[in-house]
Amino acid sequence: MKENKKDLASYIDELESKLVDLSLKLKAKDTELKTVQTENFNRIRKVVHNLKNPIGVAYSFAEILATIDCVSANEKSKKYVEIIKNSNDFSIQFLTSLSKLNRLKSPDYKLIKASTNYIKLVSIAVDEFAYEAKDKNRLILNKTSGNELFLNIDSPEIEFLIRILIRNAVRFSSKETTITVEVIEQNDCIETIIKDQGIGISATDLKTIFNEFFVVNTYDVANEKCIGLGLTIAKIILEKHHGTIDVKSTLNSGTEVKISIPKK
Repeated sequence: MKENKKDLASYIDELESKLVDLSLKLKAKDTELKTVQTENFNRIRKVVHNLKNPIGVAYSFAEILATIDCVSANEKSKKYVEIIKNSNDFSIQFLTSLSKLNRLKSPDYKLIKASTNYIKLVSIAVDEFAYEAKDKNRLILNKTSGNELFLNIDSPEIEFLIRILIRNAVRFSSKETTITVEVIEQNDCIETIIKDQGIGISATDLKTIFNEFFVVNTYDVANEKCIGLGLTIAKIILEKHHGTIDVKSTLNSGTEVKISIPKK
């Protein structure tokens, strides 16, 4: 009889332990759900805020175009059409970035990895931006040595990440400055260092540069409006590859971004 009571007490203790464990898991899931809901709410709020202005600008100048007389139409039209184009370009870029972010955060998202020549991937991205940098009176130097270095990665996503970082370096660099890109092989990982001589980031802002929609400057040096999702997306892509990103910067002197991707 005593043995049965012990078994029953043991069973009750085990059941209580499982109930407590289940309760904690449910609370954790509830907290996670509330976090997702808050993120989605803030994201939608940002969408409305960021798109309201460029769409409003485009609409206003379209109305002006409709009322311009024929004598002054040519010169004014070009100016207003350019403003409308820039507003629409920003809206499209914003929606594209937001779509990318949501896809990366989807529970169903999976990387499609394959053996990829990483040096070739980086070199192609550098070459593409070299023309843009030259037009803006900036120089991009590829300091990487060697031709082959294979990594098992999702190459479209990593290429997207590299392009984000190089584009940022070009956008926030002053004229007659140099941007360097270098791939370095370490024992357990591959490092890529992108260094510019641009406007830099303050120590305070460095703490929040990976937050969604955070922008150090509303506009870059070419007066193009910033979205504030690039580094957020870059960090997520790296984390999905079990990689890391480190940013060092000095205000008015430049920024160095180092990403590390594990070999295995």
